[in-house]
Amino acid sequence: MEDSTQTAIDSNSPLIDVRPNTMVQVVLLGIILGAVTWLLTILIERFVAGALLCGDQTTCESSTLVAGNAAIVLTAIGGLLGMVRLGVYRPLLVVIAATIVLWGLSGYMIGMMWYEAMAWTVLFTAVTYAAFVWLVRPRFFLAAIILVLLVVILARILPALV
Repeated sequence: MEDSTQTAIDSNSPLIDVRPNTMVQVVLLGIILGAVTWLLTILIERFVAGALLCGDQTTCESSTLVAGNAAIVLTAIGGLLGMVRLGVYRPLLVVIAATIVLWGLSGYMIGMMWYEAMAWTVLFTAVTYAAFVWLVRPRFFLAAIILVLLVVILARILPALV
């Protein structure tokens, strides 16, 4: 009897419920995606972007930025597949928003030690994916889009102001 009452209450709620275990799984997926992003950035920069963009130069920051952005796009595909597998609500919107927010992240990591850059990449990726899974919960799609757009705009503008 309580299950049918609980279901009726949930269906009238303006927000989609996210189970705690799903959120934990999204955070774990974000941790994995962050580690893979960092690793792919190193590999792409060393074997592809560095050779194409920098040639024989000893330092070349543009190759790291290009490699990081390519790695973010590649891991976004894995993130989308993982979120679909986890049954996350509106996974494509989450992945597109997270990709836009994380775009250029490797540029901030230039000059850091490898373990520090990896830790920040993992942290930012996990928090970003978890935050957008939480933000796309409104049942009304336009409300979710507006909320996500506001957060994406703020996330892109605030680092430029600092």
